[in-house]
Amino acid sequence: MILLQYKIPSEIGSELKINRLFYLTDLLVVLILGGIGFTFRYVVHSSFVWYYAIFWIVLMVAWLIRPKTNPKLRMAKALFLAVTRDRVTYCAIDKKENEYSKDEELRGEDFT
Repeated sequence: MILLQYKIPSEIGSELKINRLFYLTDLLVVLILGGIGFTFRYVVHSSFVWYYAIFWIVLMVAWLIRPKTNPKLRMAKALFLAVTRDRVTYCAIDKKENEYSKDEELRGEDFT
């Protein structure tokens, strides 16, 4: 009886690399956006076709760029998260204010 052993990848969310800088998802994005752009090029007036092509190329490049602040995300995902985040959830923490209140509690003093 032959038992087949399946190797389970350690990271399910990993991306497949085509070459050093290009991933499979990049190829899919280029094909999808290129197909959409090619389909709608007939809607654009013939004098604006070059501007339309440049717009789609810039859109594809902007979609695929990885931001320096978070290199694991694509620019489109980073922009989506920045726009849809809940701004009420986040608040600034002033370290000096917290240090003074801790010191006051330790000494039992009240500076107000």
